[in-house]
This record gives sequence, C-alpha cells and structure tokens, in this order.
Amino acid sequence: MHIVSQEVIDGVVEILGESGISADEIESRVTGLVSDPPLARRLIDCIPEAFGLVMMSHIGKVVLPTTFSARDRHGKWKSFPFSSEPIFDAALKTAERMIQDGAQTTFQNVATRSSMVSSLNKALHQGANIDGMISSGPFFIGIPAETYPEVKKNFWQKLFS
Repeated sequence: MHIVSQEVIDGVVEILGESGISADEIESRVTGLVSDPPLARRLIDCIPEAFGLVMMSHIGKVVLPTTFSARDRHGKWKSFPFSSEPIFDAALKTAERMIQDGAQTTFQNVATRSSMVSSLNKALHQGANIDGMISSGPFFIGIPAETYPEVKKNFWQKLFS
C-alpha cells in the first residue's frame, strides 16, 4: 500500500478545506498533487471521514464506529478496521491538531464532507437525541476492498457471517 507523507495529507486538507470548491475541482487538484488516481480517491474519501470522526467525538455521546466498508470486485461489501487505512490515522492526528490550533473553518469544511457527519446532521435536523446514537462507519464506494489486507475472522464472526 502506498505510504503518504504528512505534506500530502496537509495539501489535501487544504484543498478539501476550501469553501465553495466543486467535487470535480477537488478530484482534479488532488490527482494532480499525487499523480495516482486510486491514491487520490483514497485521500478524498478517507480524510473527510477521519475529520468527521473527530468532530463527532466532540458532539454529544455518539458511539463512534471503528470500521469502514469497501466493495470487492464481486460486489460484496467487506468491513475493515480504520487501522487498515494508513491515511485515516494520519488524518485523525491532523484533525486533532487543527482543533487544538484553532483552525476551525478549514476543519469544519473538511469534516462536513463526511458521510458520517451528514447522517448525524440529518438526525439532528429531524429532532433526534444523539446521545447514545450508534454511528456506522463509512462505505467507500470508489475504493475497492482489494486495496486492503483481508481481515481474519474469529470463531464467532465466522459462525454468524
């Protein structure tokens, strides 16, 4: 798996943090930054979800997810721990640092691109009490499951899957 430098993470955060930028513009600029479309897709999809996770950890008592899902070449969804995606860990650290440094606008612009934050926001607008809400992890449509190492199932997971 391709290792990504902190400079690349910071560059993508800067792009994602711009107000009013279109999805096409994001894709074009991030792909130009890394010159690898699959890596660009991972960066574009994973970084907002990591920022969203940090945002959600500071709002209410939401039970946070520990996994994400990606579809394999046969169309079957597979679940992976966040630790399977090195971009996620780097982005989490960046998000926490930005909160402490007071970079609220950029942080918020990136975090609100998260599907998890979007779901939480919809629940809040519908008047739901989010304390105790269990959030599911993101589903990465553009990232093939084959990108990640297969997670070995324990006895109980095998039994009930």
